[in-house]
Amino acid sequence: MTTNPSQRTLLFTGAYSERDESGVCVYEFNENNGEMKLLDKVSGIKNPTFVNVDPKSQRLYAIGEISEQGGKAGEIISFDIDPVAGKLTEQSRVRSVSSSTCHIQRDEASKHLIVSSYHGGLVGLHSIVKDGQAGELLDEKKHADLVPVGEDQQPRAHSAFYSPDGKYVFVQDLGLDKILAYTVDEAAQKLNFHGFTQLEAGAGPRHLAFHPSGAYAYVINELNSSVTVLRYIQDEGRLEVVDTVSTLPPDFEGESYCAEIAVSEDGKTVYGSNRGHDSIVVFSVNEDNGRLNPIQYISTEGGHPRHFTLMPGGKFLVVANRDGNNLVLFSVSPEDGKLTFTGYTVTQSKPVCVKPAVFQV
Repeated sequence: MTTNPSQRTLLFTGAYSERDESGVCVYEFNENNGEMKLLDKVSGIKNPTFVNVDPKSQRLYAIGEISEQGGKAGEIISFDIDPVAGKLTEQSRVRSVSSSTCHIQRDEASKHLIVSSYHGGLVGLHSIVKDGQAGELLDEKKHADLVPVGEDQQPRAHSAFYSPDGKYVFVQDLGLDKILAYTVDEAAQKLNFHGFTQLEAGAGPRHLAFHPSGAYAYVINELNSSVTVLRYIQDEGRLEVVDTVSTLPPDFEGESYCAEIAVSEDGKTVYGSNRGHDSIVVFSVNEDNGRLNPIQYISTEGGHPRHFTLMPGGKFLVVANRDGNNLVLFSVSPEDGKLTFTGYTVTQSKPVCVKPAVFQV
């Protein structure tokens, strides 16, 4: 297969960084051999740990951290993307929620951005204004105001993901072992609380990924190193627990915490990352009920795999090892989805997020 000359795949990364360090980077990704070439890097943002890319509008949104009255608040930085040069141009900054943020999500229609705050235990809604930049904060919801909180619990909103039909937003709260569901009220420009799914105590739900069929979702639980299989009840906007499986080999006895989860485009394979065991677990998916069976545990060739991504086309997977200070390339078997280390790595300081996008050029 030859690369389509009118298409270009770029890989955007976020990282832990001080303002004078490069936190957001842009790489050209060679779809034939998986090589990554650094094209641009941006400084001036504190801890741009998560990004969201809109290839259609050629926009990138990054979260950042600002000081405010002795505490921390979030900000969203909007960039224009030049896909030919692979360069970012900052367009604007807007103050976000009243605590530092860890995740940013965009709806398919590019009307809104949703940020999650781990330390604040809250979720915020921003508009995307006509020129494609992040608009003002429209609404901020504190989880402690919406659901029961145990004496020894602290709300920790970690991520927000839209349902496949776009009607609901599911927010993983690691501290409450709950997935909170919201709808976006277009007229009032607010988030409406819709309900929650209770997971087992001490699980620590972190990130979520839907199966391409839309029938199932998978949430990776940071604290007890597991993945919970959920059935999506579309007409009720509800997630129902089906099963929970460990992400670690049965003989592993050390300390480990999960981070990222992804589902292959064909829906046959689910991937999760283990920080401590420093591995990617590969699960095969039962087509009848969505349940998972582990088929591989492979080293990430670096410490603390905070995030990873399946590249468009499904031939490669890139892991961001925060403590390994590297991006590591794996090839994906077309037969069973298992991974093979290619031997190819790129050095980057404290990478936390990797987001690919295909551009028409």
